[in-house]
Amino acid sequence: MSFYLLCKVLFSRKVVTGLLLLQLALTLALLLNSVLLMQQTNRQLKQPTGLDLHNTLLVQLKPTTSSLRVYPALEELFTRQLQAVQSIPGVLAAAYTNQSAILQGGNNGNIYDVEHQDRTNVPAVPMYYVSKDFFTVLNTSVLQGELPQNVVSLDDPGRPAVVLTKSLADKLFPDKSAVGQEVNRGRVAAVIDDFYGQRSAQNVMYNGIQVALPYTVDWGYSILVRTAPEQTEAVRQQLDQVIRKVEPNIEIFYIRNLAEQYQRLYRTEYGLAMLLGILSGLMLLVTMVSSYSSTHFHALKRQQEIGVKRALGASKNSILLELLSENWLCTAIGASIGVVLALLLNQALAQVITIPPLNWYLPLTTIVTLLLCVTVATWYPAAIATRVSPATATKAL
Repeated sequence: MSFYLLCKVLFSRKVVTGLLLLQLALTLALLLNSVLLMQQTNRQLKQPTGLDLHNTLLVQLKPTTSSLRVYPALEELFTRQLQAVQSIPGVLAAAYTNQSAILQGGNNGNIYDVEHQDRTNVPAVPMYYVSKDFFTVLNTSVLQGELPQNVVSLDDPGRPAVVLTKSLADKLFPDKSAVGQEVNRGRVAAVIDDFYGQRSAQNVMYNGIQVALPYTVDWGYSILVRTAPEQTEAVRQQLDQVIRKVEPNIEIFYIRNLAEQYQRLYRTEYGLAMLLGILSGLMLLVTMVSSYSSTHFHALKRQQEIGVKRALGASKNSILLELLSENWLCTAIGASIGVVLALLLNQALAQVITIPPLNWYLPLTTIVTLLLCVTVATWYPAAIATRVSPATATKAL
């Protein structure tokens, strides 16, 4: 059957064909973007973080009384809390920090080599103010230099020592060792392994750390706890009670491990991907049902036509191929429109979430999947139509 005749037969049913094309286009657009989101979220959740996600606990808390938020009372509170937490069986190390790793955003600012500010300025780099056991909690390796051992005084900070992650050090000082170099935040004392800091940073592995007291805890602070394997849950169950026993005037916002923190960081994309996936599945199911019903209905209406063709020598296979070709053509047209809708939906989603642009191979793969589903849905009613007896179909002529 010629392409022209296929189009003529197909568009003789304007309303039904139009609805099918709309269904196919919307299904493809949703399916493409849901697959994109799922792929991206899966890649993000599997990317290296440089952290022991399952054996590191995060406690987010804040003093509820103003007197505990200023020094020296706050420094004394830090000391008591860390001593109490480290006494829990199964705790290997504990440290305070002004902010946790694996965050959407937080305390950050630019950093640059003071001798080459114009070409080394890096914006939005997280700055951590931590106790010296912070590096033990992260279980990080020192690649260059030595870690600071003394807490920087708030009264006389001088020129504080700064610890950089490897990626940031390589960015600022690509041709030389970073240790001993001056950045706008202080002198570089050491370079450590990369770890995941803030998602909103220019690079998630760019981090700067100072062994120092936080300037303020009005927005709260974090205690990071590294536990022995298989004892994380046991430690988690005790943390709330232990911390409150040290100082009851404390609000504990949450206690979770870094794996849970990581999941929450990408929950928007994950949830949207799941929603689009469910909608795509339902749309695909509705499209298959619609294709089945349409093929079955029009095969019944064309019984006499099919019977005449069979009487004139048309084989069952040629009749089956003709009916399937009509659905393939409809699917191809709907898929072409769907690719355009997918591009528009992709651009709309990019305004509110991070989503990669469409590539060339995913639409092809999705179109093939759609063609396969439509073929499966229409094969049975098309096969039934080929069994029409020529005598039965033409007896009313």
